[in-house]
Amino acid sequence: MTDPQNTHKPSAADALFDEFLETRDPAIREKLIDMHMHLVPFFVKRFSNRSEMHEDISSVATLGLINAVDRYDPDKGAEFTTFATVTILGEIKRFFRDKTWSIKVPRRIKDINIHVTRAVEHLTKELDRPPTYEDIANYTGYTVEEILEAHEALQSYNVVSLDKEIDNTAGDGTTTLAEMVGTFDRKIEMLSDRLSLQTGLKQLKDDEKFVIFNRYFKNLSQAQIAKLMGVSQMQISRLQAQALLKLKRILSK
Repeated sequence: MTDPQNTHKPSAADALFDEFLETRDPAIREKLIDMHMHLVPFFVKRFSNRSEMHEDISSVATLGLINAVDRYDPDKGAEFTTFATVTILGEIKRFFRDKTWSIKVPRRIKDINIHVTRAVEHLTKELDRPPTYEDIANYTGYTVEEILEAHEALQSYNVVSLDKEIDNTAGDGTTTLAEMVGTFDRKIEMLSDRLSLQTGLKQLKDDEKFVIFNRYFKNLSQAQIAKLMGVSQMQISRLQAQALLKLKRILSK
């Protein structure tokens, strides 16, 4: 029986990956990276919500691509572009997570703002009104220019946690900042699951694969599949149960 999943035609990249897996030749590695650099601009466009982030995202995506080339094993059954997409996505998520905690506020800025905060609380009660910058300067001993500089600097360094919940504009609950940064694509998020499923399907027998493919990807009934295979519906039911059990064991490893 023809394997319904075996539609991929070997390419020049496939041959190079096979050779690289065997030799680990740096020249082949560089060629494979160059062949797939076209993936990087996609992630730059998808995740760079500000122009100043383009260079950072480009570097992170390139690093993810290099890691994908180094770790890819054609024998696992997944397409390289799928594997690379998942790998690059992981690097970008790590970048956003680490960036959130990597920025340090200078000690001088912290000290000034601590004193200013205390001064505002005290002067508001004492004056029975919000104090002016001149009031705060007279109370703390800092100049107005120093107070303004510290305030603006702190705003620039201020980082909100990616786990912070934000009201949903549609009015149906909240979402987190991480879900909004760079407009993450749900289709990309699903690639990790698809990669695991693709790997699992490769390990099924042809008749099991045929049943799963037609049942869940083409939405055919067991009776329709039985007719295609020339067997009873009961046999299809057993094959389906058997294939699903195998997939569960494979994917749980």
